Amino acid sequence: MSNKFTNNVRTRLYKQGYQGFTKEEFTEAAYAAECDDLDNPTKEQLTQAVNYLIEKQSTKLAVPVTLSELETQPPLDEEVIEESKLATIPQSQVGEMVATKAAELGMVLSEAQVCDIADSVDSSASTFDEILSDVETALLAYADYSANQVDAKIQQTLTRVEERVVNRHEQSRDKLAQGLTGISAALEESRTQTKSQLKGILSRLRVG
Repeated sequence: MSNKFTNNVRTRLYKQGYQGFTKEEFTEAAYAAECDDLDNPTKEQLTQAVNYLIEKQSTKLAVPVTLSELETQPPLDEEVIEESKLATIPQSQVGEMVATKAAELGMVLSEAQVCDIADSVDSSASTFDEILSDVETALLAYADYSANQVDAKIQQTLTRVEERVVNRHEQSRDKLAQGLTGISAALEESRTQTKSQLKGILSRLRVG
């Protein structure tokens, strides 16, 4: 799962035009910045980590080329340049774009969720801007999906509560009805006994 250190460093690098770093490189950057608590990095540690990774990537990209090599290399035609613009972006880079954009939107995603969203983005035959737009669309779609899931669970809970209230109300009503029926029967029996006793008393009085 991504941590605050990785998310912040990745976001800062992305804003400066740097991306494509691996987990191991972020770990190296944390070690270089002496950041032991990855969920509570200081600004200085983040700055040191960003500078470390920029310098590392710049070193990897700095390939010495001699003047003779430049002279012998044929110029790229427009078709080749256009094809390079439309080259497929690695899925790992799409994943970093997803994680970075999610952090900007305030979304907290697990590594598995980042991978799932990245897999839904078509990274082939598209410009970088189009892929970035697709990433944002995928994140918004995921947010809507998550919200719908929460809404469904809330509705299920409300339905269960409503059913329980109705059932308990019916049980209470039935219990009250049974109690009233019992009281009515007891009163009727009491009246019958009273009438019988009065008849007996009146009969004895007449005889006397």
